Amino acid sequence: MKILNDWLKSKIKQFLLFLVKKLDEDIPITPKIRLSGNNIFKKEINLPAWLVTSVLFVAVFIMLYKQAACSNKEALGILLFLIAVFVFVIFYFRTEAKKINLDSNKLFIIFFIVISSLLFYQIYTSKLSAISFPLPLFTVLLALLVSVRVAITYAFVFSLIMMLGENFSVLNPMMHICGSLIAVINIRKIRSRAQFVRVGIKIFFAMLVPAVIYYLFDLRSLYETEETVAYIATNASLSVLMILAFLPIFESFFSRTTNIKLIELADFNNPLLKRLMLEAPGTYHHCLMTASLAEQAAEAIEENSLLARVCSYYHDIGKLKNPEYFIENQAGHENPHDELSPSMSGLVLVAHVKDGVAFAKKNKLDKVIIDAINQHHGTSLIQYFYFKAIEQDKDNVSEQDFRYPGEKPKTKVNAILMIADSVEAIARTLQDRSAGKLQEVVEKVINNKFTDGQFSDCSITLEDLSKISKSMTTVLCGMYHARIEYKTR
Repeated sequence: MKILNDWLKSKIKQFLLFLVKKLDEDIPITPKIRLSGNNIFKKEINLPAWLVTSVLFVAVFIMLYKQAACSNKEALGILLFLIAVFVFVIFYFRTEAKKINLDSNKLFIIFFIVISSLLFYQIYTSKLSAISFPLPLFTVLLALLVSVRVAITYAFVFSLIMMLGENFSVLNPMMHICGSLIAVINIRKIRSRAQFVRVGIKIFFAMLVPAVIYYLFDLRSLYETEETVAYIATNASLSVLMILAFLPIFESFFSRTTNIKLIELADFNNPLLKRLMLEAPGTYHHCLMTASLAEQAAEAIEENSLLARVCSYYHDIGKLKNPEYFIENQAGHENPHDELSPSMSGLVLVAHVKDGVAFAKKNKLDKVIIDAINQHHGTSLIQYFYFKAIEQDKDNVSEQDFRYPGEKPKTKVNAILMIADSVEAIARTLQDRSAGKLQEVVEKVINNKFTDGQFSDCSITLEDLSKISKSMTTVLCGMYHARIEYKTR
């Protein structure tokens, strides 16, 4: 007995060392987690990737070992089963890490949710049926806060662990997989918290179908099926109620921006948007038009269109500091730039990015919005004042002095915002707004940004740019469609 226990301990140690090596080599994760943004704990937490995986592995092993009250032989079987599952997950994340954009913050969320679900499962199933355990709750949280891929992987892995704890019975795990997958599929379409009720109904029917099939194949009696239906209803109800209760807490604690949070940010009663409408109406209208362009372009390349729209609303809030220095707000009044040198005018224009970031932080906007504000001009050239400066003193003009000092777009959504911002500004100055001319403007803006290297820090492709061009041209043609002249009496 002692020899077998020592052998098990040595194998666990070897496996943990293997995990350390693979995670350090294949998943580039920063060991420190900075809980930033609007969360209540503004501090760093040291949490290496290998530690997360090791703790999860040990926690699952202990849970299954105690739940099964098994012999050493069965413990070895549990160990081998978990090794196979964890190796699969590691190699899956190794190949999908770029698509998931796995970082230290997401790693901490995964760790927290998985450990919480394991503990909750242990406590819950000791009192109630495993069928009523709200697995869709944790799956949806992972989908909203981390990634749909991670959520689906979690649902399958947890169902496998559940299956092992129930002596390899696939009946209950199959229902949980159906409910979790339906929840994840429908959660991407959520645009308000009230729509979670519909998701709960879909979870109920998704889990009900296999329960009915089990009854038809005589795998469960009519009485057991009736009990199962009640447990399924409990599962769906608990999942919805707990998502509504916990999602705002997770959003704030981990500084995550979900679609639900974006809907709230898109409310025009937001103080910043109300100020923009009253103090800088021209900029406000520009932001609305930019949002229409960016939203449809993001939809065209299957990016988050809601995020593109909300980022567009806030991207120019820095102009609130000096709205009269931006032509869209002058409304025929005297242009203050007439009294300034080109270099000073350039500094005023550049400052709206820094001022926008300051306004956003002061009003506790989410990091994705702050990044969009900071990156929407990248390092672009302020062409009007640059060429004006050359006309006045060609020999003493540096191009670098007339470039925005911000970061280049790091995401496709921010690249779309950059394009939409320039396209809208140029299109409103055109006399000829025919379809051909509008298409020419869009293509010229995209080509200029591309050749200027503004997209070098994001993963946008030529195919994406082509789709964006077509989408924005269509939207512009709709905005500036021809009208008949109305006669007034």
